[in-house]
Amino acid sequence: MANETWGIWEWLDIGWQPRSDVNKVTEEAVRRVQDQSKKGQQVHQQIQQDKANNTTIAQFLTFLLKTIQNDKIISLLYDVFFKTKNPGTWVTHLRKKINVLVITGLFYPFYPQEAEKLGVAPLFKPLVKHSGALNFTVYLAYIKELATKYHDNVALDQELLLKLLSEIIKYFEVHGKKLTDEEHAATIAQIKKELF
Repeated sequence: MANETWGIWEWLDIGWQPRSDVNKVTEEAVRRVQDQSKKGQQVHQQIQQDKANNTTIAQFLTFLLKTIQNDKIISLLYDVFFKTKNPGTWVTHLRKKINVLVITGLFYPFYPQEAEKLGVAPLFKPLVKHSGALNFTVYLAYIKELATKYHDNVALDQELLLKLLSEIIKYFEVHGKKLTDEEHAATIAQIKKELF
């Protein structure tokens, strides 16, 4: 019986003597801890940066909601960015996450000073490739850049997006004047050709 018990202790590697390497820390373990610490610091910095970006975007969105007095635009924003349809069942669902960068970006060219003041300009300023006055061509080129940079891989309803963009263009008089019905139809055709 005594021999059997001794065999169990040997098998468990529990002896009367402490292991000789207990207090030794290998260079690999130190390096691993340092790497984890660096990664933790990077994640912390990214969280702080995201928090700051979210705060400035929220302030700009608040400004936009107070400033834009057009129910069609607000309604279309909701339909385009807050809803999604299941292509198999055609059931409409509310999205769990919205693309606030694209929503705010749609309006940046119309309020660059306010965007600068609120701190969101660095997100969108590099996307504006023309330094002159805003016009239809410049705005469409900007929208292409915005979609490329901040697209979240969620399919948007193209017809609703087309209506939204045409309402934005009409509301802000991107052409520099109010459009006739024929000119507005030509604008919609141009948007469709350029973006879809």
